[in-house]
Amino acid sequence: MSLEHDLPNNMGKFYFHAEPNNPLSAVLYLPNQPIQHAQLFQLTAPWHSPAQHSVVDEAAKTTKGYAIFDVGIESLLASVTKGAWVRVSAMSDEHTHSDAYVLPSTRIESAFVSFNACRVALPEMNYQQARDVVLNFEFGQRVVSGDQRRTLASLVSYINADQAVSRVLIDGHTDNVGSTTSNLQMSRVRADDVASTLIELGAPKSLVEVRAHGARYPVSSNETEFGQAKNRRVTVRVVRHTSSHSASSTDTKTEVQ
Repeated sequence: MSLEHDLPNNMGKFYFHAEPNNPLSAVLYLPNQPIQHAQLFQLTAPWHSPAQHSVVDEAAKTTKGYAIFDVGIESLLASVTKGAWVRVSAMSDEHTHSDAYVLPSTRIESAFVSFNACRVALPEMNYQQARDVVLNFEFGQRVVSGDQRRTLASLVSYINADQAVSRVLIDGHTDNVGSTTSNLQMSRVRADDVASTLIELGAPKSLVEVRAHGARYPVSSNETEFGQAKNRRVTVRVVRHTSSHSASSTDTKTEVQ
């Protein structure tokens, strides 16, 4: 979710970007200009004297017309709501002059209130965190622990917030200790408990699919206790409608990190 400001002459946009479980960032998007270097400044409103400006951040991450700032952004947004202005500059290469854009803070109050209300309602995970969750189980453990339940609660907050989620795939796995039959049964018991917990916490039952694999798909060697511990797991994979998951600023941010 974003609080956006269009740049003059349809050059692009500047926006504050919030996503679950991540710090607030600011993004400059210039679709027709590659960005090699960018700077973000806080300015006093032009009617204040003496005029002051300070550097907030220099974008360490740039790609495909995006420059992402992630230092001091909470403080900058708070200052903007109190009347500060924003200046952002970008260079396409070291031999050209920077293009600078000054963004006033007038009439931002209602947009800021809506933006903050949306931030409060954000789920506790983003898609990158929710799409593959791995819960490791102790030897003999059959049901989810308190910490695992809290992780699943955060996952449910994402599932219920994203209307593009089409399936939640739960796969139970074990180490190779014991017989094939007992391992298959144990993997089913663990996966079923994860599924029951998700549904109890509010995930739609119609989305949940459970599969049990026993020891068939190890992710580490079963020759060591460490490897066996890695293999005793239940994975939860969130699947989204592919047509609904278009490129977004969140994807861009993840790509350049």
